[in-house]
Amino acid sequence: MAIKEESMMFRIDDKLRVAAAICAVGLAVRGADKKMIGHSWDLLAVRPADVARNLDAWEGVPLDGISLTLNKKLPDGRSVGFGSIMNDPQWEKGWFTEDVKTIQQCASRNLKHNFLTSFWAPRKRLAWNDDAAWAEFAHNIGVLAWLAKAGQAKGILIDPEDYPETRQYFLAASDEPYAQTAALARRRGAQLMTSMAAEYPEITLLSFWMLSLHPSYLADDDPPAAAAERGDLWPAFINGMLDALPPEARMIDGDEHAYRYKAATKDFYLASWRTQNKALKLVDTANRMKYQTQVLAGFGLYLDMYTNPSNSPWYFGEQDGSRLNHLRSNFAQALDAAQEYIWVYGEQMDWIKWMGTSREKNPTWEERLPGFLSTLERLRDPRRWAVQMVAKQRQGGGLTNCIVNGGCVLEKGEFAEPFRKGVLPAGWWSWQEEKKRPGVFGTETQKGRGDKFSLCAVGVEQGCFGTSYHTSPGKEFVVEAYAQGIAPSLTIGWKRAGAWDWSLGGAAFRFATPGSDGWRHAFGLVQVPEGADELVVMLGTRQAEGERTLFDDVGLYSVTN
Repeated sequence: MAIKEESMMFRIDDKLRVAAAICAVGLAVRGADKKMIGHSWDLLAVRPADVARNLDAWEGVPLDGISLTLNKKLPDGRSVGFGSIMNDPQWEKGWFTEDVKTIQQCASRNLKHNFLTSFWAPRKRLAWNDDAAWAEFAHNIGVLAWLAKAGQAKGILIDPEDYPETRQYFLAASDEPYAQTAALARRRGAQLMTSMAAEYPEITLLSFWMLSLHPSYLADDDPPAAAAERGDLWPAFINGMLDALPPEARMIDGDEHAYRYKAATKDFYLASWRTQNKALKLVDTANRMKYQTQVLAGFGLYLDMYTNPSNSPWYFGEQDGSRLNHLRSNFAQALDAAQEYIWVYGEQMDWIKWMGTSREKNPTWEERLPGFLSTLERLRDPRRWAVQMVAKQRQGGGLTNCIVNGGCVLEKGEFAEPFRKGVLPAGWWSWQEEKKRPGVFGTETQKGRGDKFSLCAVGVEQGCFGTSYHTSPGKEFVVEAYAQGIAPSLTIGWKRAGAWDWSLGGAAFRFATPGSDGWRHAFGLVQVPEGADELVVMLGTRQAEGERTLFDDVGLYSVTN
């Protein structure tokens, strides 16, 4: 899967124009159900039956789905399959009856978003005016769509890279002039989509490239003219697919150029913006609504970048002390910037130990990058990972709270009144907005979570309790707190050299509904931004006169490797 160097470069003016859009992109996708799809040399080499036999091993790999490759030897000795589908004789559904059951089995556990692989670069170029050749390919891809639906796969994975170097999607000397051939290419795109949609109307097509294939066009004042100048028929072909795209179907632009994108320079956010916005110039106006609602931005991530030696052109070095941290940083931004899917590709290692195959003794990614699977689990569901990590450490007695007095306990003594007005536990301070109605901060001595102590605010229109911890950029923490009463909030702020730095942003975590004990729990992950040296935990409230809010069991736990 080679990538041209020239296509990797963002124009400076792109970065400047998109700066204001980055936040909007991030906010638009946060909270969506993001999915990671595995693809690799080992998955290209094995068959669905091998996957089905190894489902126990796959349950330990935190992916949402994988690519499945289909090859079939016919009774007459011919072979057909994912790599030759464009040139194969007409497929028959009856050839794949047993494969339906096997592909269903592959989706019977955790791998609910599998894709059937197909190469869309033919071994022998199809003339755009060859109706018979295109009818045969359209039929075959329709059978693959049928198989995907019958096998409970999510859809079809499209790899259009020109491995055979037949230049299918560029004007050839034997073609008609560009305008006529582009019209034919558009018709062929619609023909293929019509065939797939007839079998699987709600299909998802995950392509390694759609209009992200040649980003240099998008930097041009006239992208369609730039494509025409190079004789590029791919944009016309994609427009044809859009012409026939049914309303239930989706297309994922998987942007394989992302192999080299870096979170540090916001490349994933920039590329998502480019796919969603700048690429519209290559879309016919009649298809723009479809494109904006049914074509989603995604990314390809290349695992070998984090294991190759430094003299490789495909190399990422350490970040915060390890290459695995660099992987996590890039993957996290890719998931945030993608609208639903990213796909993860690797060459030198295998995803699992492929029992019952010739690959049994091959090294795995976990062996090469210890902690790799845990990192994927963390990326896939950060909250769940953090909850499990804290629970495991707490159970083993190895959990250290960075907050000095997270239990909010006053020094031992007898307290005549349950509410000690103006008296706070060691390590805590309080603040309230002077222009608002004043309330009272103090410590409750008769009600706590597991003891008799908790922080208590009464009638505070706007204010908070606070405590802080000195740290350093890049460090990551789990933060949690429990609350009862009116309008509790948990926020994180940052200081630099003892002074507040609001330019560094912050984080806010919502308190859940009350548990059986009446306490509400807030929980989340934070990372110290560059420039900060102090993390501030703030427990806030906005109350009417006389209303009460309690806080207790405040935790801050380091999770940095």
